Order: sequence, then C-alpha cells, then structure tokens
Amino acid sequence: MMYGHLGLPRPVGAISSSPTSGLFSWNPKVNCTAVLVSVEQIVGNQTGPQGGATEQGSVFNPGITSPYGPENTKRWLTQSSSTPPGWISPGPPCTITNANGQLVSAFVQINGVQRGFRAEEDWNSTFQRINGGSPYPNGPQSDTTFNVLTPGYWPCTSTNTTGCMHALHAEIDHDWKGASYCGPNTACDNNTLVAETAAYKSLIDVQGFVFWDPDHLNESAHNFSGWELHALTAWRLSNTSADFGLSANPNSLGILASLSASSTITVNTFNLFSGNITFSTVVSAASSTVGPSLTATMTPSSVIVPSGGIANSNLTVATAASSLGNYTVLVSGTNGTITRTVSVSVNIGDFGIAASPTSLSISIGASGTSTLTLASINGFSGAVNISAQVTPASLTAGLSPSNPSTSLAPSTVNLQPQSTGSSTLTVSASLLTTPGTYTVTITATSGTVSHTTQVPVTVTVAGLI
Repeated sequence: MMYGHLGLPRPVGAISSSPTSGLFSWNPKVNCTAVLVSVEQIVGNQTGPQGGATEQGSVFNPGITSPYGPENTKRWLTQSSSTPPGWISPGPPCTITNANGQLVSAFVQINGVQRGFRAEEDWNSTFQRINGGSPYPNGPQSDTTFNVLTPGYWPCTSTNTTGCMHALHAEIDHDWKGASYCGPNTACDNNTLVAETAAYKSLIDVQGFVFWDPDHLNESAHNFSGWELHALTAWRLSNTSADFGLSANPNSLGILASLSASSTITVNTFNLFSGNITFSTVVSAASSTVGPSLTATMTPSSVIVPSGGIANSNLTVATAASSLGNYTVLVSGTNGTITRTVSVSVNIGDFGIAASPTSLSISIGASGTSTLTLASINGFSGAVNISAQVTPASLTAGLSPSNPSTSLAPSTVNLQPQSTGSSTLTVSASLLTTPGTYTVTITATSGTVSHTTQVPVTVTVAGLI
C-alpha cells in the first residue's frame, strides 16, 4: 500500500474489516488515532437553504476550534520536532466535545472515496500566526483543494444539489506544505495525488481533521456547506473491501414502564458496498431489573442498500407496566458472512407518589393539608400532572349535598432523574358538607402512565369528638 506514494508498506492494523476507531495516522507528524467514518457521517443529514449540510446537523459540530479564529485553526500544525519557531502549543485536538456534550474524534479516516478536480489556490509565503509567522523555508506554497465524494454521486451544483450531502471539501494546507508536513515525499503529496489518481474515477482513502469553515457556505465548490477535511493529512490508494457499518440515533433511550420508544438504525456503506442487510436483536439486562424484559423489533427487518448509499430501519422497544431497570439492545446487521453491530442502551424508569399525613380529620367549615411527594425511580425525568377526586366512604357522607373540595399547589411537578418533588393537597369542608368519611384519590400522570394514592378524610362537627 502506498501513502501519498512514499512507497511505505501497508501497516498492520491500519484497516479493519469493519468501521472502527483506533486507526493510526499515516502521517508521522500526526500523533492521533483516527475513527473510520463515511462522508455522510461527517456532514450529517440536515440540509441548508441551498442544499448543503448545516453545522448543527453533524455529530462533529463544531469541529476543531481554537482561541485564534478559524483561519488560524484550520492551518494549525501538529506538534513535532520540526514545528517552526513561535508555533503555539498544543496544535489541533485529536478529540472534541460536540454540541451534544459527546466526546468524538476530530481526526478521521474515510475509505473508498473519489476525488474531484484539484485546484492550487491561496498561495502564501509565511506561516500563520498560530504557527509562528516566519517565512516558509521552502518558498511560496498553495492550498491544494478538492472535494472527496461517495462514489455514485455527481458533484454538487446549484441545479443538482443531490450530491451536496455526499461530498466533503478537503485541503492540503499551505502551512503544512511550508513545514514539509505535506508536499513532496510525504503522506499528503499533492503532486502524486494528481499524477496517480483520476478525478471521479480512482478510489482513495484519506485522513484529516474535521473543520467547519463559515466563509464558503454559498459556494457550490464547497458543497454549499462549511464542512471540510482541513488539514487533510494523508491519502492513499484504496484497496479495502466493500463494507458497511451501523449507527443508532439516539443510542440511548429513556422510557416509562408500559410505554415504547424508538431509535433510527442507519446502515452506512464503505467502498461501493451494496446489498441486502438483515437485522436481528438481542436484549440483555445491564443491571438489576424488575418484571418482564423489554421486547425489541426492527421495522423493516431488512433493507437493500445501494452502492455508496445509506438505508434506515426503526428499532422499537416496548415495555410492560411492571418492567423496571436498564437494558442493552444489540442490533446486528448481516450480509452474507459480514455482520456489523451497534448497541442501544434502554433505561426503563418510573415514578411514585405518597401522601403525608396519610389521612386527615377536619371540621365543617375548615380545611386540612397533606404533602404529596413524587419520586423519580431509575432515572425518570419529566412533567407529572396531579389531579384529585373526592368520593363518599360512609353512609352519612353519601347523603352530603356537597363533598369536600380539593386544591393542588402546584398541579404539575417537573421531576429530574433520581430526585423528588412535592405538591400540597388542601381539602376543605363547607357548611354544606355532611359529617362522615370521604376518600380523596390523587392521580399522578405522565403521558399515558398513572399512579394513585388515597387520603381518607374524616369530616366532623366542631367541638364534637
């Protein structure tokens, strides 16, 4: 295998038979491990007004950042023994925390893509401030720019935007060339890229840092999107076999007992894979559980994925009213001898309600209160609505022209995971209320799930025991 056509042997473990993380860098100047992704996984599935990918729709949002602005960030050199004088540490991060608070790799590998036409632009003679600002020791350098795209899709244009969501802008950076991280006889040699690959024909693998450039959103050459592989740190001719991987969105579900929830399982293809994927599921308890296990179904149970495309199936998990606990659903997708998996964690929660005191005794014309405590069970969170109903519980109470009245403050309690909330139940007996025993039934409801508790109320005549 040739890297930027250095003539290096293919390293053991550089390519897995399935999409994976922990792939080492082909460029010795980059001390990061890459995660294997597709173009579509980087750009996401949210389109902007011109048909390109939005920043918010990507799991990699916001891409690599620094305090020195986007122009410096995208050209930031990694730390090495040959960083130029004045270079600012530490260099681009290997991982980032995305907009959803998840830790994701900022350094990626994409296999089996084609490249578009190449341009040499943005010539410069000095390093960016973040890299020290000194002159390049090897003379003026350019950005080598091109798009990488999933085979089977045409370039992104204003009249044909289908390809916009299957292409990613890439740049071999002029500062990386100025430091000899890229350029002649490196893993990111722009000359051999052009000499030994053909635009829209050859299959290549690439590595680089994921970056959002806000300055080219209106350009078809930039796929009407800010997403880039910048800097592109290495490329090689692709000889990986066709493959696919599974992803889940969301990959964690919180659900109330007796309800159901769903996650979208996406099949992402690599290197011209196409074919039928059959799904299966295995449910296992991840911690102590109560009641029947949940059930998991895939709809549809199989999908046909076109070459270079994606396909979706819906995972639905259903629970019984008495179910409680944490589970893992392992979803498998199989094509022939190839099986890929993804895990979805399922947390079945609930809530409870209790009254204190558990009974009341009030005089005609007076009122009494009981504190209702609601508790989150196994991570439940959400709004719980409370209502109360009074019914006679004795013969004399049944003759009353007016039952005691109730009020709740508040009538809605927002529970956080593993927390409690409270509401005050006030019961009032008017002058028309007949002495006797009444039952107040309090119902707490979230969605279609309800729990009740009862508070007996004895109404007496003042001064009488």
